[in-house]
Amino acid sequence: MNAMISLLLIFLIGIVIVFFLTAVRAKLFTLLSWKVTLPLAGLYLGILMMLVPILYMLPENGLIKNNETKNQVVATSQNLISDLYNKRVPSERDLSKLEGIYKNSSNTFNADSNHLFVNIQANTGSRHVFIERKAVDDGKIDVSSYATAQYAGNVNFTKLISPPTFTLQNGTLSLIPPGHQILNFKQLNADFTINQFSNRNYAIHEMSTNFGEQIVYIRVPQSLVINNGQYTDQIQMVDPVVEF
Repeated sequence: MNAMISLLLIFLIGIVIVFFLTAVRAKLFTLLSWKVTLPLAGLYLGILMMLVPILYMLPENGLIKNNETKNQVVATSQNLISDLYNKRVPSERDLSKLEGIYKNSSNTFNADSNHLFVNIQANTGSRHVFIERKAVDDGKIDVSSYATAQYAGNVNFTKLISPPTFTLQNGTLSLIPPGHQILNFKQLNADFTINQFSNRNYAIHEMSTNFGEQIVYIRVPQSLVINNGQYTDQIQMVDPVVEF
């Protein structure tokens, strides 16, 4: 019974479509006359001619270059992390010039004491804290945080990482980690239709990731007394940069 009703509906829809096409055929042919199609064809060809020089201006092998850029940025970050663990610390000036290293916060505090104690709160993740003395006593404590390259597939999400919060009170500089952060990524594959019928479909949902690390750079007045306290193994002093 249901099959008969379905066939009847299909038959009726077909009749409606035939009558509709018959009614609009004359108007359709009028709209598609050469007086209309000729200008449209000319406009289409004109747009194509305008796109030719733009095509030559685009970089060649864009996808390959994107992968090369990602690989270069990740390699730079990994080399930097390796240097940090081996006590080879660049100056902040050199750090800011490295490709893929993102400065995500900058703070300046007025020194409220003649000493400085750095309080690193728990659950701060993988962070490197460096202190550099300035060449002058300007009464300012400059604090900057950086993030190394972080990728999900080909998506660079380094700039989405929340920086820590810094507070200074009675000579204590506190490093407060950000709250729990959730990032949602969706991956679309253009060749899904083909892969679902091949033996490569198991890799459709795979997404390679690269997680970086956080770097905190603290620049203090020349004569400020530094008290590392229990964080001696987490804080490293950096030789001051000599200006020429």
